[in-house]
Amino acid sequence: MPMQRLFAIGVTCLLALVGTALPQAQSDNVSGDWNVTLNTQIGLTKWRATFVQEGEQLTGEIDIGDRTILPLEGTVKENTVKFAFIVPDPDGDLPISMAGQFDGTSIKGTGSFIWFGYGEWMAERR
Repeated sequence: MPMQRLFAIGVTCLLALVGTALPQAQSDNVSGDWNVTLNTQIGLTKWRATFVQEGEQLTGEIDIGDRTILPLEGTVKENTVKFAFIVPDPDGDLPISMAGQFDGTSIKGTGSFIWFGYGEWMAERR
C-alpha cells in the first residue's frame, strides 16, 4: 500500500509539472499567426503575420493586403521582437522595420512604415 501511494504521488507531481511547462513554452515563443494593427499618421491599418521563432531567429511572412504576402526576418531577444521586410516598388524597394515588446499574448511597439510614416503597432495572436 505505501508503494502505491508513493507511485500515485509521483505521477501526480509529474503531471502537474508537465501541465505547467507546456503553456509557459508557448507563451515564451512568438511562433504562430497574428493580427497586426498599425496606428499611424494616416489612421489605422490592419495586417496579418505568421511568425516562426527558432531560438533568437525570427522568420515568417506578413500579409499587407491586396494579396501582397512578403517574407520577413528578425530576432527575438528576451521579450523584444524586431523584424523587417521589403515592399517591392517600381520606384525602389521600400523597407519596413518594426520592434516591440512581447508579453506572451500580444506585442506592442513602434515602427517605420514608409508610406504610412512612423507610428505605433500592436499584434494579437489569432
